[in-house]
Amino acid sequence: MADQHGGAGSGGAGSSGAGSSAHGGAGPAGQAPSERPPGVPVGRIRGVPIVISPFALVFAVLVAYLLSGSIRDRLPLASDGRILALSSLISIGFLASLLAHEIGHALTALAFGHTVRSVTLHGFAGFTEFEPEPRSAGREFLIAFVGPAVNGVLAAGCHLGLLGLDDTSDAAAVLHDLGLINAALFLFNLAPGLPLDGGRVVVAAVWGLTRDKLRGLRAGAYGGFVVAAGLVVWGASTSDGIGMVYTYALAGFLAFAAYQSLRAAQVRERLPGLCAGRLARRTLPVEGAVPLAEALRRAQEVGATAVAVIDRDGSPLKIMNGSAVDALPEHRRPWMTVDEVSRVISPGMVLDADLEGEALLAAVQRVPASEYLVKQAGRPVGVLAMVDLVARIDPAAAARMVASR
Repeated sequence: MADQHGGAGSGGAGSSGAGSSAHGGAGPAGQAPSERPPGVPVGRIRGVPIVISPFALVFAVLVAYLLSGSIRDRLPLASDGRILALSSLISIGFLASLLAHEIGHALTALAFGHTVRSVTLHGFAGFTEFEPEPRSAGREFLIAFVGPAVNGVLAAGCHLGLLGLDDTSDAAAVLHDLGLINAALFLFNLAPGLPLDGGRVVVAAVWGLTRDKLRGLRAGAYGGFVVAAGLVVWGASTSDGIGMVYTYALAGFLAFAAYQSLRAAQVRERLPGLCAGRLARRTLPVEGAVPLAEALRRAQEVGATAVAVIDRDGSPLKIMNGSAVDALPEHRRPWMTVDEVSRVISPGMVLDADLEGEALLAAVQRVPASEYLVKQAGRPVGVLAMVDLVARIDPAAAARMVASR
């Protein structure tokens, strides 16, 4: 399953507020892997696509607006055009700092042999998607820590650059604000709660001490709630206007992401023992021209709860889509063939009967479908219905899936 590092900064990855975190693994059941907002590809690094969403550009404009006041206070004689140019340059540097942070995650993951799918900037958050999950607490720590470390190095570089500059120069104004932004990114992203990089550090620390990754994930998630609560208290006591609204929005984002992380940990607790072969339904093979009503009658007769369309040699070609059948009025079923309510079996819809646990969940997340063909030693042994898998992990979610049919 893709690992994502993302965060938020004072925003999660930036002093004006941006975030980053990187992590990998299976998410909540029934959720497609690592779904990220759409964006514009702007390039590649070592083959990894870099994507910037329009919302990130909107946020950069907001950063420029917020910075213009502080720049004017430091450069009271500067013209409006000069203030606009400096604030725009700093906002671009802000995006570049976020990007450098995420590239740090990506290059570290690549160095450990992970497949990095993308680096995305979205608003005040950044995401690095990679797979598989780190297999040790040490790797978890290093991949998570390198992102903020990049911002720490950039902050130090900016402040060193100020030593030889006149405080009233344009270069000093830019380096001053970029130094503060990167220092804030470094500190905020190391706050000890998921989804921030600091939360991944907590995961790694608890995992390393207890040899129990699930305990680490729960600790990181609870830390996320603490960080969100701290932001609310801080915002109420120190912020007003836009700053307070932003702080509360960021706290809400972190609290929701912490909840999602806790839910993912709860899902993982239920994964051991889940096996594609044991979850597979007894399946009736029929030819595609058989009327749907007749196929359902035959299935009921033999106790089958799934139907597969086969060719003349008996090889499965399609799987009957249960939700499509449920949506079809009963009086129309004699006039429809099984083929018309079945889905072609793509390569990703074929699962090995021995697939289990997180590997099983990752497989169904890579190719979302309502049913999967299960094979053992190359021979079809049944059909795995997604609702059955979800029911074992999250009964409430399975009930919602059935109700929505």
